[in-house]
Amino acid sequence: MPDGVKPSALSRAAWAETFRSRPLMLCVLVTVLYAAGQFVLFSYMAPYFKYKLAVTPTQLSLMFMWFGAFGFLGNMLMARHIDRIGVHRATILGIAPIAFSMLLMPLGTSIALAALVVVPWALGCFSSNSAQQARLVSLAPQLAAASIALNTSAMYAGQAMGAASGGWLIARGGMDDLHWAGFAVLLLAMAASAFATRSAMALRR
Repeated sequence: MPDGVKPSALSRAAWAETFRSRPLMLCVLVTVLYAAGQFVLFSYMAPYFKYKLAVTPTQLSLMFMWFGAFGFLGNMLMARHIDRIGVHRATILGIAPIAFSMLLMPLGTSIALAALVVVPWALGCFSSNSAQQARLVSLAPQLAAASIALNTSAMYAGQAMGAASGGWLIARGGMDDLHWAGFAVLLLAMAASAFATRSAMALRR
């Protein structure tokens, strides 16, 4: 980026326009939902794998490194191909693998199998948010400063909601249900994403 690039300050009218935009607000809702769906389990991945597989600290560290490597790869692939596949489809392609991993989580009966199960999740974990940011910019470039700021807040809100929900389940003996709860919320995220796409297309007609 060249030196001295500064986004213009948003007026109250621009913020109001952002909040009134149905497609933008639906996209922000998508972020809340897929972040919550992931963090139901991700917040407690260490105790989850300790409970399910009796992992050692070293094995857990390697699992996180494995997850992070595929997360980085997924983000690179998304950046490379998002223009070709389109921002709306890209968001679904980011969320769906996460849901797929949640669905397959019971099959991770060993460290090796668990590592394979989380690969789709890792590929979609970071790339889904990148797709969402590109989507928000494409929907309303003039409001991008506001919509991306809201998207960041939505990510943190979703993480908090997911962590709280996961903690609530664990406190009630529901460790085995974490991935099912995450899967259900991720399905809601994909449904909200479809509504956001439909709303955006309706405005363009």
